[in-house]
Amino acid sequence: MTLKKRLLFFAGGALIGVFFVSIIFDKKDVTFDYFPNDRVLKTLRTKQRQFDDKALAFFKSQAIDTAQIEAFLTDADVDFGKSKPREKPCNFYHVESEFETKKIGLYIKNCDTLVTIQNGFNIN
Repeated sequence: MTLKKRLLFFAGGALIGVFFVSIIFDKKDVTFDYFPNDRVLKTLRTKQRQFDDKALAFFKSQAIDTAQIEAFLTDADVDFGKSKPREKPCNFYHVESEFETKKIGLYIKNCDTLVTIQNGFNIN
């Protein structure tokens, strides 16, 4: 069998494989969160959330509904330089994102079963 024929068979098989894999994963809610930022944000989105009084006061002053935090945590960036991801018993994260027309940040405490949004702040 010539090299040209081998490459043709390989390409055909790979194309069929990609087609079946895309059909299988299209129907499932699968995310590929391999980067540290994505893993942290997925963890913060999936756990039960609680809000401190400082955070609620900040959200009220900025006219932000607490239900919009899910969208905030989808597009946010974790600043690992300002975070303490290896603190015991809970990790602390500094999360920033653009929200509507302003850039805001949150201090978030991540424990085993509960995520507490401690405070919010504006970023200039």
